[in-house]
Amino acid sequence: MPSFNFHYTPENLAVGDAGTWVSSTDGDTPTIQLPIRMLGIDSPEVHFGGVTENNPGKFDEAMQGFLSKEGKNIPSGLKKYLRKRLLSKPSTRQIQAGRKAFDHFQEVVKQRLDRGLGKNGKPLNPRKLFLMASNDVFDMNGRMLAYVAPSYTKAERESIAPGNRPTFNLQMVQDGWAASLIIYPNIPKPTDLTLVQKAVKNARTHHKGMWADKSKTLLPYEFRWIVKMIQGQTMEKALSRYCGDISTAKLYKPEDYYRVLPENRIFFFKEHAGKALEMGLEMQ
Repeated sequence: MPSFNFHYTPENLAVGDAGTWVSSTDGDTPTIQLPIRMLGIDSPEVHFGGVTENNPGKFDEAMQGFLSKEGKNIPSGLKKYLRKRLLSKPSTRQIQAGRKAFDHFQEVVKQRLDRGLGKNGKPLNPRKLFLMASNDVFDMNGRMLAYVAPSYTKAERESIAPGNRPTFNLQMVQDGWAASLIIYPNIPKPTDLTLVQKAVKNARTHHKGMWADKSKTLLPYEFRWIVKMIQGQTMEKALSRYCGDISTAKLYKPEDYYRVLPENRIFFFKEHAGKALEMGLEMQ
């Protein structure tokens, strides 16, 4: 858990209100379809920048040569960190991991929303969903940023230990099919931050899910910033978030994020770097 006095209180949480029209039951009760980006996590990509399951190796050659071409001017420490991760068809490995993560998520949702059979022997309707989003409700793609979980009854909440009913966000991290991607101001409260921290460390050290590649594991956000540079973005634009270490209270420049263990990373866009300092982090 964080080893310094982490000066941050999360914003109040609120549900978002935008989406695609589905239907309405009366004059003030519409039903909408809303895409959601699960908050605080990052799962391997199934498609990005033109790479798809039908062409998973689109960036293999470019990524394997990245450090001597588009990435030739990035700092030597970052190059050393990336070298093993850019071997052995990194684009293909990312997309294959994305498919496995997707299939795993589908199975998790199916199992945890299942309410079994009713007294008549017929399947009960699936559980509804519990959603909670921060005040920064939507991302740049119009998706609601939210924690998502099965909605349990009061009796179920009293009989099922909290550790056995995590959000889908946390479970994907626990199972190794998502990395944490905590970006200010969407930072969980300290107790939840500790749960995420422990989940990432356990999945990483036990090589669960996408961590099975061990030192070759390329995290989804790493895959994306490298592809962006291959497609012409500068490092300053593609790699744009400062990285804080919640175990040491140190704050690093975007290109030095690798110096922080994955479970200890929280990110700040450049315009929020001052907020990181106010929270007690010290610039390195």
